[in-house]
Amino acid sequence: MLTDIPTSSETHEYLRFEVGWETVRTGDVIDLAGQGFTVVDVVQISDKVKGLRFRTGQSLMMNPATRLSALRAVERR
Repeated sequence: MLTDIPTSSETHEYLRFEVGWETVRTGDVIDLAGQGFTVVDVVQISDKVKGLRFRTGQSLMMNPATRLSALRAVERR
């Protein structure tokens, strides 16, 4: 999955954590069935639904109960 993150390991560290519909953001790499999907767009569809679009062109709908495993690149200090 780390190959899906377009940043350098020299300048960034990679943190794995759980994301929900309120915390997911573009650039996150979502782990679905062991494959990494990079989020390129997050769209508010309704009060309780967000849509994620991945680099592959696929999409996923999230509601407030959805929790997913993700990697996020964070700049080293």
